[in-house]
Amino acid sequence: MKHTTLLLLLSSALLGCGSKKDKTPVEVYPTVSYLKIKLDEAGHLPANPYILRFKNAKKEIVFCGVNHLPDNNDTENPMFKKIEETFFEFKPDVCVNEGGDVSKKVFPSKKEAIQKDGEIGLTKILADSLKIKTVNGDMTDSLEFKELLKKYTTGEFLAYIVTERFMWGQRPPVTDSAAFKANYAKFINGYIMKTGAVKLSPVEQTLEFYKANYQKLLNRPFKLEELEPTNPFDPKGKFQQIGRASKEIRDQNLLRTIDSLLKTNNKVFVVFGGWHLLTCEPGLKQIISKNQ
Repeated sequence: MKHTTLLLLLSSALLGCGSKKDKTPVEVYPTVSYLKIKLDEAGHLPANPYILRFKNAKKEIVFCGVNHLPDNNDTENPMFKKIEETFFEFKPDVCVNEGGDVSKKVFPSKKEAIQKDGEIGLTKILADSLKIKTVNGDMTDSLEFKELLKKYTTGEFLAYIVTERFMWGQRPPVTDSAAFKANYAKFINGYIMKTGAVKLSPVEQTLEFYKANYQKLLNRPFKLEELEPTNPFDPKGKFQQIGRASKEIRDQNLLRTIDSLLKTNNKVFVVFGGWHLLTCEPGLKQIISKNQ
């Protein structure tokens, strides 16, 4: 199912970034709605990793979709072994990783790579062993935030992003401590405003502004010990809707990255969260069908 409204918005926005003389159409790839992908009751994939292959003549994509592990110290987990086996059996020309640019990272061992960055670190050290590149499949935070703010208010945006990317790393009952407030200010100024290039007024930067908008968005007071996870499969509520929008924007960027790499490489190896594989499958089929 194509997410027509959101994807047309993204396409239009990206077109607007170019000059008036150079308006090359931005391809919008077909995807499956997060409300329609099939998982078990716990939200798990059919296997971990769940691997799909897409092949057309010399061109081939191998996508390892993973359930992220809660503990990277579990370095002997079968998930890591299966990714490694698949990598060496495939012998890719280039790798695509989730979670940012790791191309300049150097790990002293496979064990330390996994302990530091999980499957992302493993992908990097495997790529280094074949002397091939790793490419970030995620978009920049600033571009993601820019697109979200075209659809949602600043308060709604912060209620979602701060909850998802800051509050989950905190532990109750620290919300009234000076250290917590200092870390919150650092997150807003360093990540949201500097890295994410979001302009916020002094009022919008406050913890009180976040709490008020959290309550407005979720219809309950903010309590760290009562946070609920983002569930893109839940059709109810704007909080979950924003979560889906964020993932859909990232999915289009991932598909665009893979499509671009396949133009100059024959074999692309992707390690990413498994939900992205399930929703991107139609786009991956379209990409491989036009490349040979």
